Amino acid sequence: MNEYEKITAALVDAGYLSSAEVEAALDILADALVVEDAEELQEQAAEDFAEQEDLLAQAQVQAKEDAVMGDNESVVLDEEIIEDAVEQMETDKTVMAGAEAVIDAACVDAAAALLAAELIDETNLHATEALIHQYRCG
Repeated sequence: MNEYEKITAALVDAGYLSSAEVEAALDILADALVVEDAEELQEQAAEDFAEQEDLLAQAQVQAKEDAVMGDNESVVLDEEIIEDAVEQMETDKTVMAGAEAVIDAACVDAAAALLAAELIDETNLHATEALIHQYRCG
């Protein structure tokens, strides 16, 4: 069962979608939930964030060791590495937040498309958005 089938099954189970309209809902979800690029960017940024965290920790330890040894030149280089890692981590956070916003918007758009196609009732719009997001983002 793919994610669109899981979403439509959950919508049927919740009583938001008629089982007779599952095929139409599957088509709408497949069109509206095209967020692979955002998910890929989010994943890459998360991986880079973790790498930068490791680099930051190593550079902080090295800076302390270099300071104890009196190697001021190396301390300066360590501090540059620390600054660069912190800056990159902030960039990664921004990318992850942007990707999450794209994914969230796609979930809202998917629910709105189901509503526009009259497959769900307006009273269930927000619950449908939440359910789509839950299954889309795990």
